[in-house]
Amino acid sequence: MPTNVRNSIEKINLDHLLMENLELASHSSIQCGGNAQWAAYPTNFEELRILINHAKDNNLPLSILGGATNTLISDKGVEGLVILTGHLARRHVQGEMFCVRSGCPLDKAISQAIEDGLEGLEMLGGIPGTVGGAIYGNSGANGVQIGDLLYYVDYMTLDGKLHRMQIHQDEFSYRHSPFTGRDDLIIYEAGFRLKPTTQTSEVRKRKDTVKKHRKHKGLYDYPSLGSVFKNPEGKKAAALIDACNLKGHTIGGASVSPSHANIIINREGKATSEDVRALIEYIRAVVQSEFHITLQEEIHYLGRW
Repeated sequence: MPTNVRNSIEKINLDHLLMENLELASHSSIQCGGNAQWAAYPTNFEELRILINHAKDNNLPLSILGGATNTLISDKGVEGLVILTGHLARRHVQGEMFCVRSGCPLDKAISQAIEDGLEGLEMLGGIPGTVGGAIYGNSGANGVQIGDLLYYVDYMTLDGKLHRMQIHQDEFSYRHSPFTGRDDLIIYEAGFRLKPTTQTSEVRKRKDTVKKHRKHKGLYDYPSLGSVFKNPEGKKAAALIDACNLKGHTIGGASVSPSHANIIINREGKATSEDVRALIEYIRAVVQSEFHITLQEEIHYLGRW
């Protein structure tokens, strides 16, 4: 009897949550890609657990998609269940601890922390994507990496259990965290150890300044995935690409940004993901030929490639 009740509850929740054949291009910051076989927006821990169980019980591949700001989605779509984290966005404060769920946009979370009288995250202002995505890839800017400020991360494993990782900063490095490359867990919530402040207007000005600097560099001019390649040790990927005179180079609807060589843009909204990937491979080949340096992607690929 308890099993029947449980199955009934989960069926009701699943009927409400699951969406079939959901187009994903509008969920991507570069606005291209195919459809998800199944997709869902969980709003809390219980819904997330139910969705994980559903994928496991039905042998569905499971994918996690946050802001899709550094994820290139295949034109052929994504098989299985795609969990969209955008509705996992609640936050609360415990003293000096700013706690926020993984689907909250990072820039919004920074503004909320400032509203709550806490400083420390503002130098990351303007970085696109979600809190979970930023933690996954240890996003950084202006001499600050998100791992520098983390105290804990709550994550769910595929058996539906919630765990807490106390953060050790030596586990974080350039564009790498303990979660990078892990497909057996889902980041659920993070706690940041910040500093109380009464000078919130000054903190907000610092955030606005770094965000305006990103805008001035053309980072928001067209749909893009942000920086495509990691910086090789001692080098800047953008400088290497620029030195190869690749700004403006176009394949299909995808172009190297005229203002930042490490960004590929969908200028007219006509690029396919295959165009973007072909341009990535072309850039890599040219830089390899010119400088004998193999550029590695900072972005991730999702779906049927």
